[in-house]
Amino acid sequence: MFPVEIQMHERAEDALTGRMTAMRQWLDHQHFEPSTFRYTFTGSGIVFLVYFALATEAAAFAAEFSGRLIEVHAETASP
Repeated sequence: MFPVEIQMHERAEDALTGRMTAMRQWLDHQHFEPSTFRYTFTGSGIVFLVYFALATEAAAFAAEFSGRLIEVHAETASP
């Protein structure tokens, strides 16, 4: 999975609705389907965490919405 984090420095419900609508429209237009889409209210605003199966989709989404790809460390199992 390739997670993208997007921070929004507003907490107003209409700002959340507008941002989510813009994201959904963009995703639909690109024919991208994230596997998970979450948001959390923080002290400074809202953080979106969106997971993609493809790195190229995650990178394009991060670029479009001023987000950042989160590096995921794979755990290595010892034999």
